[in-house]
Amino acid sequence: MSECKCFDEVLGKVTDNLKGQLPENEAASFEAEWQNKSIVLGEKELTTKIGLPISYEFQKIKKSGEPYKNLTKDSIKVMMIYCPFCGESLKKSDKEQAS
Repeated sequence: MSECKCFDEVLGKVTDNLKGQLPENEAASFEAEWQNKSIVLGEKELTTKIGLPISYEFQKIKKSGEPYKNLTKDSIKVMMIYCPFCGESLKKSDKEQAS
């Protein structure tokens, strides 16, 4: 990813805040992490990005024209190309890719 460290900084601040609200013996085992992380395979590197989940559902139709009894449910992730915190591009620039 780019020089942006916002995800790490935000997670650190949230972790510190939440741990501060717990008794010391409970805070010792506290862990937090981003959900919906994806590993992205690039040409020359492996990166981790956060994806925003979108759930959807619909009712499939049988060949006879009547709907199936149950809904079909699934989800996808939308990957960000700009940091939602600082606006910096999360894609590597051409200069960074060349090195």
